[in-house]
Amino acid sequence: MKVASWGADAVIVQGGEGGGHTGPVATTLLLPSVIDALADDNGVTSIPVVAAGGFFDGRGLVAALAYGAEGVAMGTRFLLTSDSVVPDSVKQEYLQRGLSDTVVSTKVDGMPHRVLRTELVEALESGSRVRALTAAARNANEFKQMTGMRWTTMLRDGRSMKKSGERSWQQIIMAGNTPMLLKAGLVEGNTEAGVLASGQVVGMIDDLPSCAELIESIMTTAHARLAALRTYI
Repeated sequence: MKVASWGADAVIVQGGEGGGHTGPVATTLLLPSVIDALADDNGVTSIPVVAAGGFFDGRGLVAALAYGAEGVAMGTRFLLTSDSVVPDSVKQEYLQRGLSDTVVSTKVDGMPHRVLRTELVEALESGSRVRALTAAARNANEFKQMTGMRWTTMLRDGRSMKKSGERSWQQIIMAGNTPMLLKAGLVEGNTEAGVLASGQVVGMIDDLPSCAELIESIMTTAHARLAALRTYI
């Protein structure tokens, strides 16, 4: 409702199954609650709603449309395509995982973050707070050097986030982990030194189609499901 009041063109609703920063509510509950909140008396939403979290094929697309969404957003599914620039070794790491091989960790950057279970993530989860903050400060310094940002700019942005009440100082310091750990894992392919954001759908994916093949497959399956559903109406 807030972003709609700002004049956003659309809103993406990501349920807890989604990868990266996520929340605790499942898509099957979050999506209809948002659609209801944005709908007028006739059930028409004020802006398009796009569903995310748990989608990977045409069946999910049909389900999202049935809830009232305009479409779906898929991160992990498009990451695992032949067109994705993520290193092939990392893609193979994803393809080996099952439905229970992701975890929502707050030790990566202080916010709930769904990632693949790796030795690094397990170490972060079991490590001390002091070590985590020290590592975050080190990553923040590397991020500063990589981007050319000044410490004064980073501190000003941190104070702004703290003042708005969005994060604690611990979370602000740990935020320095995010760009560097994701870069190490998804760009450099170093799964031992980086984190791999992933939705739970990773356990349902076992191939690497091109983006064109993926979209064609999704639409073919969606039309087949819609045709089958018409027999029940």
